[in-house]
Amino acid sequence: MVEPKGVIFEEREELMVSSTGGNPTLRIAHFLKPSVTSIDGLPSPFLSAEPTISMLKNLPLKVKFKGWQRPHEKWRMWVANLHSKYQSIWKKAGIYEAIMGSKYSISRHEDLVLGLAEKWCPKTNTFIFPWGEATVTLEDMMVLGGYSVLGDSVLSPVVTKEMEEIHENLLEALIKVATYGALIASHHAWLEHFMGSGSKFEHEAFLSCWLSKFVFPNMPYYFIEKQNFPIAIHLARGTRIALAPAVLSSIYTDLGLLKERLVDSTKLDTEKVLNLSAPFQLVQLWAWERFPTFRLTPISITHDEPRPARWHKLKQVSIENVRLAIDSAEENFQWRPYVIAANNNWLFPKFYGDKEQCVSVVDSLDKELESFAQCLRVCELVGLHCIQKYLPHRVAMQFGIDQDLPGHVAGYSKSPVIAWSNYNSSIGDEKLYIPPRLFEPDVTMRYFEWWKQSMYAQKDAVQHFVRRPRNSKRVPRVYSGKMANYNIFVPPSSSPKCHEVDMKDSVKETNLLGTLSEKKLAIDANPLTVSLCQSASHSTADDGAAKNDLQMIPMAKVMKSEGSMDEPEKNLADATVREVGHPTNVAVHVKDNDEENSSYCKTEMPGLELEARISRLERIIAERKAARANKKFENKPAKEEP
Repeated sequence: MVEPKGVIFEEREELMVSSTGGNPTLRIAHFLKPSVTSIDGLPSPFLSAEPTISMLKNLPLKVKFKGWQRPHEKWRMWVANLHSKYQSIWKKAGIYEAIMGSKYSISRHEDLVLGLAEKWCPKTNTFIFPWGEATVTLEDMMVLGGYSVLGDSVLSPVVTKEMEEIHENLLEALIKVATYGALIASHHAWLEHFMGSGSKFEHEAFLSCWLSKFVFPNMPYYFIEKQNFPIAIHLARGTRIALAPAVLSSIYTDLGLLKERLVDSTKLDTEKVLNLSAPFQLVQLWAWERFPTFRLTPISITHDEPRPARWHKLKQVSIENVRLAIDSAEENFQWRPYVIAANNNWLFPKFYGDKEQCVSVVDSLDKELESFAQCLRVCELVGLHCIQKYLPHRVAMQFGIDQDLPGHVAGYSKSPVIAWSNYNSSIGDEKLYIPPRLFEPDVTMRYFEWWKQSMYAQKDAVQHFVRRPRNSKRVPRVYSGKMANYNIFVPPSSSPKCHEVDMKDSVKETNLLGTLSEKKLAIDANPLTVSLCQSASHSTADDGAAKNDLQMIPMAKVMKSEGSMDEPEKNLADATVREVGHPTNVAVHVKDNDEENSSYCKTEMPGLELEARISRLERIIAERKAARANKKFENKPAKEEP
């Protein structure tokens, strides 16, 4: 029997387990299509290692979030002036909450956005975290952006003579208001020209400004975009336009561009500037809703206020290590933040019911339920200038649906007409399954094993290396001698900081480092400096396949020095060496006293569980320092009184 086109759900009995592990349970589960039942041939979700956020902070790349617009007082006044007259039309067109949301200001936490971008995979349009896969979805566009997932395409032209006349009037106004000798007018000049003017086209002009400033800002920035005129004209007549897929498509596009430039910037010597036009405040709101670590307590909203009002002017939380906080967020990550009552004034949509629902699709679906169904469908997102693939079956737990192995999705169409036709096609299911809002979804055992195996493979590909900042005036020379007396401890991937280790103090205070016998360096007079850094990241091939290029992983070997080692130190060092994994390479770059580079590469065994032992060794060293200081003080002869 041929399965109907456009089927969303699949129901079957499976062995299910929590995504964090535990005892599996055999039960009936629902999955999003397409899914597969075999790991054979299924690509890993992880990519080869890329630069970490700790490295990216000092890269020659300046990111400007041009689409991250904040409202000024006159814009709020214009919204208030038109609210009573046009609010019914805004609700009919599905833009009421989006317009109300434009009154709120979201403070930018740039490190958080860059940290998320590091985890972005442009091939699947998802974030690949160590503990799971997640993404910004159409549901987020509805709840956070206030945009509709239903309606006509943003590329819909004007179709009547009246609409054409209004379009011509807006173009004439654009020429009149333009202040730069070209067909461009600033948001401010446009507002001053139309606000309170009594113009027949003030409503269309208002919507054109809103679209150009908050929804589809484009180059040149801060100017009215004439391509938004047809959309504004449709919306002013209460026609529903599917803004959600278009906005999400722009976000996916710019996240992919940001990830690409972050990676490329590791190879650049000169500062570069990247301008992003997508409304990235929605990405940060997505993170604030799901990562409690990165935000303060949300503001209590009043009746009818949109969800972004919870974050109005909320200050960012200072996080020293964003990447570590993201990587360790498994236990606190909120898969479904919108099903939790923010306060009594937050009204749940119909698809956040307390009980499980199976609604007939044959009958006409309620608009809210139809919107939820649209969020669950694999499709293509048509934007003003881009088309992006939408793969909700990879992040089913964000919708309260159980997760199985994600099936392959063919490449998307480059034709906006075909892509929109796919997006707007009818639902093939006879019934729409809606999970209870507080249901905690699980993953299949095969998914759990697949993710675990992928994690192990990814750890083996993580790059840990030691390096100093690039000196463009010098060509580093390679030191071929041995470094048998060096004890280099490289922390695991969960600690992506750079540490400056003073070799002089290490030798004198711990007796763990010997002398550089073959280099004959005067350590006491001119201490060496070794920079320890780690790097790791993720991305995938076209269908999510992992690239097979392995990177360097740290060694964790303690060499005996010329000095003696106390028993606790020796036992800890021996334990560190014994419990390492597979062999790999590590590169060590040492800065000589003559400011040149020395390099040494040695095959060693990586330790995947070293962090605790490293902390213990550091504690022992600190205790020994304190003990020696006290002993030195006690042995110091008392000063004679005069």
